[in-house]
Amino acid sequence: MGRYPPFHEVNAVSTVSLAISERCKNMFKPLLFVAAFAILSLGFHFQRERLFPSSYHPAPSTGSTQDHALSPNSIQAIYNSTLGFGDIYMINMPGRTDKLDALRLLTSVTNISYTVVPGIDGKEIPHVAWPGFYKEDLASRTGSWRAHMNAAASILDNNLSSALIVEDDADWDVSLKTQLTQFALGSRHILNTPAFSEPRSPYGDGWDMLWLGHCAQDPPSKPLARFFIANDTTMPPAGRRWGLWNPEEMLTYDILHNHTTRVVYRPAGGVCSYAYALSYTGAQKMLYHLSYSHFDGPFDVGQAGLCKRGRKGEIDYSCVGVYPGLIHAVFGENDIVYDPTKPRKERENKKGTPSAPNLVFGVRENVRNLIEGKELVGRWQGEEEIGEMEMWFDEGKGD
Repeated sequence: MGRYPPFHEVNAVSTVSLAISERCKNMFKPLLFVAAFAILSLGFHFQRERLFPSSYHPAPSTGSTQDHALSPNSIQAIYNSTLGFGDIYMINMPGRTDKLDALRLLTSVTNISYTVVPGIDGKEIPHVAWPGFYKEDLASRTGSWRAHMNAAASILDNNLSSALIVEDDADWDVSLKTQLTQFALGSRHILNTPAFSEPRSPYGDGWDMLWLGHCAQDPPSKPLARFFIANDTTMPPAGRRWGLWNPEEMLTYDILHNHTTRVVYRPAGGVCSYAYALSYTGAQKMLYHLSYSHFDGPFDVGQAGLCKRGRKGEIDYSCVGVYPGLIHAVFGENDIVYDPTKPRKERENKKGTPSAPNLVFGVRENVRNLIEGKELVGRWQGEEEIGEMEMWFDEGKGD
């Protein structure tokens, strides 16, 4: 396992030249020393907070959905407890208190607050409320669809500007807030948000959905509008990444041969709904296209269709995606691969600490270290320089 040591900051403050006459130099030397020390200390503090805010030594969540000390439009609002969104909705099946307890731990150590949206058993939905021509053998898909529709509806019911919707078996990197800050620069570029404007969202203006967690996405058809985040040390090695269809569409650019480059773009499709954000208008459009209008497929297929049709200009729907995704489902003891009714020997191979792909410093693998204040552990030591490292990001750039 690679270890994530305490931070060693560099270049926190630029050298400042002071022009002082020889006559006054000795008089003010003690004061200048104190002032310089104060400036350096402040610079170190703000650089540390920028790179790795309260998630390393987390403060208890207040439960508030908005930290009012930060402007909700500022990119710095991403460091609040709802990641710059109006709220965070966690979809959790009633009775799965094991998953809910895990979420309580993960969010407490990363200073994130959330609201639970109950999962739905499709068998309990009256047939007259099923969308399109759903059949009885698709009841499980109907339940998933209804839970996501309820989350979108809650955005409208509560008049929220936006919300992040996350499934309860998700995991994310301990530096998610810093990752999202870099992603926001990319989404602003993709959305053509003016550099010095104050958009309505930290992520820019004009988006309907930010698809942050997926198991695969289609890169957009050319011409491409992309934003590259270089030297991202939370990137998995190239051989350990997954979740991109037709990667040659992205890898034709030399910059992506660098194993620490993440890319933001407009997806032309995708699958899996681990995590995504909806704006108010995005929630309206999702309810219209996937509930009010005819729809008869799995929820994530409908989600992908909105992005694809929006990309083609068939409907007014604006999606922004990221590869690799920032939030992923864990592989381990979940509803799909773990069956507690099987004999114990058959279950043991599935047990252990759940892990999610594409995450170097996953919260689930580090939750105990975060609680106890120990060093974080990273995955894939020795594979393309993943091991002991500083966590830092270059300024991104678009093409």
